[in-house]
Amino acid sequence: MKDDALYGRFFTFWPRVKGFVLDTVYPENAVCRSCGKISEGGVLCKECRERLRNDGFTMAWDREELDPGLPVYILRPHTGVARQMVLRLKHSAEKCVAEELAGLLQPVPEYVGFPPETIVTWVPMPKGRRQERCIDHGQVLAEAAAECLGLQCKQLLDRLETKDKAQATLGRDAREANLQHAFRPAVKEIRHPVLLVDDVLTTGTTARRCADALREAGATEITVLAFTRALPGGPGD
Repeated sequence: MKDDALYGRFFTFWPRVKGFVLDTVYPENAVCRSCGKISEGGVLCKECRERLRNDGFTMAWDREELDPGLPVYILRPHTGVARQMVLRLKHSAEKCVAEELAGLLQPVPEYVGFPPETIVTWVPMPKGRRQERCIDHGQVLAEAAAECLGLQCKQLLDRLETKDKAQATLGRDAREANLQHAFRPAVKEIRHPVLLVDDVLTTGTTARRCADALREAGATEITVLAFTRALPGGPGD
């Protein structure tokens, strides 16, 4: 049993060990984070950057209504290079890809406008998962998005210490039950527009639960920004 526990812990930390080894062997940004080829100093090589920009571009700034009064803008489908970048940030703690993803925000269409007083925030991770992965990838992505949009970024939500499971492993109904009462406001009062950043939108359950908690603190204007959208039958990660 002891050996099994050590074996399991090894594979839990393996993505970060692998990343450390690669960064030691190769200078930072020497190889593409998507295909592994020489990247000429960037997070992505020229070919993968083109795919990130162009594959699924017709979905860029696509708008849906998760609930009445809760719009969500989507930048790319959760496939190809965009999905690989999200997974790199989410599971391998590779902060460098956040800026690359944030670049998808530009140019912002004329019909999309965020008041200058808008506060960017994120979906906080459970404490145990944050410790395991060493970063809160949602925060890293939100900070990169805020810088790109010229807006302030601030933590407005807390994640309660519950035994919720990873959403990617659950179906729609289970997702709803899993996140009941999982979030609460991190501030006493919210009197400004809020832009909630999420890495991947699947059923929208997480965004809805976060919006509920933000409204508890008085938020009345909430917009969700999802970098990728899981396609029907595709992975939600």
